Amino acid sequence: MANIINYAERELSDFNRKPFHSVDSLIFSKFSYIGLSSFVPGFVQGKTLPTIGSLLKAEHFREMFCHVWDEENSLRLLFAMAASPRYRNLTLGFYREDMDCILEKQFCAVTVFLDDDTAYIAFRGTDATLVGWKEDFNMAFKYPVPSQEEAVRYVAEVGVKFKGKLILGGHSKGGNLAIYVYAKLNSQLKNRIVKVYSHDGPGFKENAIDLLELEGSDTIVEKTIPQSSVIGMLLENQEQYSIVKSNRTGILQHDPFSWIIEGDHFVFVERLTKNAKYMDRSLHNWLEAVSDEERGRFVNALYSVLDTGNTQNIKQIGAEWQKSIPLMMGRVRNLDDDSRFLIHKMLKTMAVTALKSITENGKD
Repeated sequence: MANIINYAERELSDFNRKPFHSVDSLIFSKFSYIGLSSFVPGFVQGKTLPTIGSLLKAEHFREMFCHVWDEENSLRLLFAMAASPRYRNLTLGFYREDMDCILEKQFCAVTVFLDDDTAYIAFRGTDATLVGWKEDFNMAFKYPVPSQEEAVRYVAEVGVKFKGKLILGGHSKGGNLAIYVYAKLNSQLKNRIVKVYSHDGPGFKENAIDLLELEGSDTIVEKTIPQSSVIGMLLENQEQYSIVKSNRTGILQHDPFSWIIEGDHFVFVERLTKNAKYMDRSLHNWLEAVSDEERGRFVNALYSVLDTGNTQNIKQIGAEWQKSIPLMMGRVRNLDDDSRFLIHKMLKTMAVTALKSITENGKD
């Protein structure tokens, strides 16, 4: 069963011979997780733009992959793209990476120039950093989050420098940013956007996007989710979606390397799994049962436990579990009474809504 690595390895046609499609979008979305600050210039005039083929420099691999999930497959994807006549000569520009622990913002975007008249803007999803996870949690009670506002500014700046057509896309939070930007752009710039891809991107907090802002987007916005999607079904979903077959189970299907490709397209299935429907219903019921204030306090309490001071990313917690777990247990013991009560209440509410979802599934 082929995936995006296999596709990049075997596809030899350039974009003149075979037009850009959704598999290319997922490839660029996953590519955007690689740290490119040593290679790709930001909004600076006169800089020579690097090609994807020029990124294969082993002395930079450590910084390129330090916050990347699944370094091994990400490196394989980079090698495949750098060798492929479809991708290797494409130039990269307008790189922006912004991590702010105070604002709780994790943002990154890069622009890939497909030709002189078309560019693809790839928004990075949630990486392995703790602040990235915190911003994701914040989406449950806060609107807009800093990355959403930054994404709109970024596309507006690209639109001034580059006058051609734009394609937006991203995986996970990156897909959410792509749709948010399309909804919030002014009409003049929105008219230059020919396609928007969200690959298992979460939805939006209630009332975050007016349906009128997405009016007429049916042919522009394309959302793909795996058959056991959890992330892509979170929050309110404003978009129609297609369901992609995956070779993994449960939440592990969020990994783009698990999505199955046949020829030059995804393998689609007709419906979500029962487990995905159950999880979606449970989380929806839970969010309905608690206020924004309670969501925020719960997220902050949870984050205070995970943030042990010396930990920068989630991978580090797993790698250093013998040290991390005692530190986190100590933070749990030091929580104030209100935070303890809130966590207990939220977990109890989760259990009640899960039981409610079982009953609803039984009716179906």
